[in-house]
Amino acid sequence: MVAGGGVVGLTTGLALRQAGFDVLVCEQEPQVRGIGAALGLWANALEVFDRLGVGAGIRAAGHPSAIRYQDPTGQVLDEHYADLAGVDYLMVTRQRLNELLAEAIGPDHLRTSARVVGYEDRADAVTVRFEDGSTTEADLLVGADGVYSKVREQLSPGSAAQEYPGHLAWRGIVPESAIPEITSERFVVGRERTRGGVVRSGGGLAFWVLAQLGAQSSAASGKQEALALVPHLHEGDWTFPLREAIEATPEDKVVRNRVMAVPRQTRWVGGRVALAGDAAHALSPHITSGASLGIEDAAVLADHLGQSADVPAALKAYEAGRLPRYAEAYRRVDEVAEASVEPREFAKEFFGFIRWMLG
Repeated sequence: MVAGGGVVGLTTGLALRQAGFDVLVCEQEPQVRGIGAALGLWANALEVFDRLGVGAGIRAAGHPSAIRYQDPTGQVLDEHYADLAGVDYLMVTRQRLNELLAEAIGPDHLRTSARVVGYEDRADAVTVRFEDGSTTEADLLVGADGVYSKVREQLSPGSAAQEYPGHLAWRGIVPESAIPEITSERFVVGRERTRGGVVRSGGGLAFWVLAQLGAQSSAASGKQEALALVPHLHEGDWTFPLREAIEATPEDKVVRNRVMAVPRQTRWVGGRVALAGDAAHALSPHITSGASLGIEDAAVLADHLGQSADVPAALKAYEAGRLPRYAEAYRRVDEVAEASVEPREFAKEFFGFIRWMLG
């Protein structure tokens, strides 16, 4: 049983089915949907989807892209990018990605309006408790229920998500036709620790994002806040249609988030319980890799479980491999954030993180 019908939960369910398990993915909402706007998938995630037989459909639904940085004057910061130029990177809307994964799993393996709130972990099985008071037995419970995971809350008391210091993000999706000025797909690292960009995300849609580390709270609306930050990212007469994209987004469609992160965990598994994705390691999105890393978790977990009939032993092996990788990830994420004061340093540390992740 998998708690959570987001990207990582659905991928985990699909990977476990391929490994020979009878799987049920439980989503708390009445239907599978994509919270947020769009996301980027790096080569490590796309390789997992290829292995699961859904890669072609996901590529068709998205838009091949690249993360290349410029400063506010339009100067390209490519010194540390060259060896990544041929690496796969795909933009896709969360909604469409989740729809494709849910279709691949099939309705018989997906239960909606089913929020997992706790469990009893025993030697021979795990009893999963739902918000409506019902219970179900399984051989394994995977907590892929996100940054506010109920599974993590029980597995590791005191592990509540925390605000990543002063980090705010604004996002939206608009029709490409609303911003015909899209001529390149680059992101800008600007003054006052801001970042932002506009990229195609497939299906005739474009995705914009703007974020600031060390952001101050204000009484303005999300759209007003985002517009006020654009001057930190754009000066001169070069084409950068971020303002136009924000202006084309209805006020109620601007997604504004105070970024929350999960403190580094020293425990990802119990006897028959495991964490994956944001439930285990929600990272600040300034490294644009949270989904890709979570998708990687799903594949590694399925590999361990497919190789051993001893579920607790397989989970321990999964944990033993993932904890050191994420100890390094947390260190590098903070280094990228610290470098955000200066555009070239940010680009250097960001591409260093990507190179490490894909390596």
